[in-house]
Amino acid sequence: MESEIIFNAECYEWQNKDWEYATQQYKEVFSNNSIFKNEYKRVIVILNTRENTIIPIKYYDKSKETIVLKTLFGIDNFVTFSSKLKNEDAILSTAINNALNELLHIVFPKFDLFSYSSFFINEAINSSEKKGTVMLNIAQQSFEIINTKSKKIIAHNYFDFTTADEFMFFILSFIKQNNVDIESIQLLLSGKISMDSKIGKSLDKYFPTIKQLQKVSVNNKEAAFEGLKKYTLIANS
Repeated sequence: MESEIIFNAECYEWQNKDWEYATQQYKEVFSNNSIFKNEYKRVIVILNTRENTIIPIKYYDKSKETIVLKTLFGIDNFVTFSSKLKNEDAILSTAINNALNELLHIVFPKFDLFSYSSFFINEAINSSEKKGTVMLNIAQQSFEIINTKSKKIIAHNYFDFTTADEFMFFILSFIKQNNVDIESIQLLLSGKISMDSKIGKSLDKYFPTIKQLQKVSVNNKEAAFEGLKKYTLIANS
């Protein structure tokens, strides 16, 4: 008889993108929720942050990782972690604020840290088609985008937006800059997007082939749990 695996999964999200704000919110969450007082066989922390960059393995140097991220994002007071991308000779290098990193080490004696983008990018690579694929992960007022072809990364970026028109400007600019044939590629959508929304209708106007990877759930907590469980299982494999 196989032993039963029990998951305790928690998902937290804030609109404020400031590291200090996020750290303070996590302090309150850890203090007020008894689930974090328990002992676990394994703890996996998945951070959804845009302070990531993809580095080909042949150019990756762990000793220079901090300098690279500081130069790219203009940030200070952080430490780095990285993960090898599957089916791609590249590393995803990520920054995490010192204060949040120290807090996590206080709360969890031992944990494995992942960037959500590593799962998103790996999923995009696996879903890539010969004619080209553009995949979006849409959050509230921001989105992550990646262009792949024949299971190889062509381009990857993040954008903030406030209106549907601004959203479309950024995605169409990305398409143009990377010489993507909008008529032949497949557009994959994940995250907080309804095809009945203004953004959804605008995308449908420009892109002939659209596939929505997950439907927007009326139960946000349940949807977040299922998504977190999915990536926890991947991280465990």
